[in-house]
Amino acid sequence: MAEDANKKGEGATQEGAPEPTPSDEDVTGRGGEDRSGISDFVRRAVSAGVGAASRSKDDIVRVAAGEVRNWLEHLNLHEELAKALAKLVIEVKTEVRFRPNEEGKLVAETTNDVKLKPQGK
Repeated sequence: MAEDANKKGEGATQEGAPEPTPSDEDVTGRGGEDRSGISDFVRRAVSAGVGAASRSKDDIVRVAAGEVRNWLEHLNLHEELAKALAKLVIEVKTEVRFRPNEEGKLVAETTNDVKLKPQGK
């Protein structure tokens, strides 16, 4: 019987099932703290992912801003505007009439008409 008690204490519980080994308890070996360890790991992983995404966004915006700046520096806006205006005819018609008001003073009445036409038509 002493041997049976000895055997029971070494590797079996009272029901006859083997006692859990430290590797069976949990991965961390801390008992019931495994969930907080995993949640802490997930929180750190998410934080690292958000940080990496933020840095990536900042890098993309920086590169895009550099490209737009470079394009604007090499854009000769005055030349492009001159080309566009050279292809247009701007017709401006203005009429000014002077009429006396109720007090007898002359007042200017104006009418304007502006038309844009493609050149050659």
